[in-house]
Amino acid sequence: MSSTALAWALLGGVLIVMSVSRPVWAVALYFQTFFALPQFWWWGDELPGMRYSLWAGFILLGAVIMAPRAKVEPKTLEGRMRTIAVLMLVNATLVHLLLAPNRAISLDSFVEMSKYTLLMFMLSSAIKDKNDFQRAVAAVALGAAYIGFEVTVNGRGDFSGSRLEGVGAPAANTANSLANLMLIVLPLAGSLFLQKSWKWKLTCVVAAPLILNVLLLCNSRGAFLGLIGTGIAFAFLAKGVNRKKALKTLALASVALYLLLGDARILDRFMTTFTGGEARDNSAASRLVFWNAGLALLSDHPLGAGGGAFKFTLGQRYLAVTTGDNDADSRSLHNGYLTEATDWGVQGLILKLSLFLAGLLAAYRTCEKCRREHRTEEALLGLCIVTMGVGHLIHCFFGSFLDHEWSFWILALLARYADLYEIADAELVRVPRPEQGDVAAA
Repeated sequence: MSSTALAWALLGGVLIVMSVSRPVWAVALYFQTFFALPQFWWWGDELPGMRYSLWAGFILLGAVIMAPRAKVEPKTLEGRMRTIAVLMLVNATLVHLLLAPNRAISLDSFVEMSKYTLLMFMLSSAIKDKNDFQRAVAAVALGAAYIGFEVTVNGRGDFSGSRLEGVGAPAANTANSLANLMLIVLPLAGSLFLQKSWKWKLTCVVAAPLILNVLLLCNSRGAFLGLIGTGIAFAFLAKGVNRKKALKTLALASVALYLLLGDARILDRFMTTFTGGEARDNSAASRLVFWNAGLALLSDHPLGAGGGAFKFTLGQRYLAVTTGDNDADSRSLHNGYLTEATDWGVQGLILKLSLFLAGLLAAYRTCEKCRREHRTEEALLGLCIVTMGVGHLIHCFFGSFLDHEWSFWILALLARYADLYEIADAELVRVPRPEQGDVAAA
């Protein structure tokens, strides 16, 4: 067995043992099996073939069930967001059973949505305090940094044109999907640099350049637009003294981006986003064709046609009408909002967006409370969490990522930040004073 496979197995064993006392280590174990899933890497053949992420999920569920209650319970996710999530699952169930033309195909998407919703609740419940929150963020950053290490240092992956292919993680094994994953992880890694502890700053210094390099090598226009949107939102939402620190952070990130942006083809491809129809390349033009076909499908099935409706069931029919080509291949719609609507209906899309809106608003309210109370590092952490969601939603205009599992990671982190950081550390340990009437009675 190679040293890499042995180290992976030993780390997994250590995390399993540690998760008995603290479920956040089961979160780290889950992210280890996601970002470094053996089947995706050269050393994986030396380990037994099994569904590692599934077993890690069971371990996480067990750790959450056995763990004592946290001082700050996840009330945001168990309140309005839970109601929306339950309604979303009820809607998907009805669409799957009553409206899907092919239930066998729809079942895969329905089961995935159910699993990811459960995962969202498990992640939120496993993060018990602020230290756990930072550990979970660091686990995601280091997991993504492993992919960056394999690509940057070991030269893994292939290039199709100027785009990185052949590496990644489950549902993130193409250039566009891997870019979306790196896009949401980058603000998380950056948030660690804004904390006081040197160990979190060091984690960011190691992880962020590797993550950014993979994002650039994926050469995804949608991801670049999401990255720009993330930066603009970070600067715009920061207020008071936080804005000055936010601008300094963006300046530092811009220097790193400039140093890593060495391939002229990346900029050339990005600029085709803003050109006219004649100059737009085939990839950008084909998106418009697929979007028109998706809108036609949605017009005929406004309540949804089940999971994978366009890609696997009805897409070819609508592409043939749109393009006049009866042999057109059906593929992803390259738009998360259209995909969600054609799968689970306009009402399903509204519920999913309501879930994001509830999480973003709750997290931003907490971020502003931290700012007013001069908890600068905690406020900036919240800005990173909020703008991570903003960047993801921007990129979903150009790729079908809204139903991917990291969308549910975002929701869990938004909700847990809103609860944990609403209360200052001093308030958590404050002993309640007796009421005046109790003093008089004594």
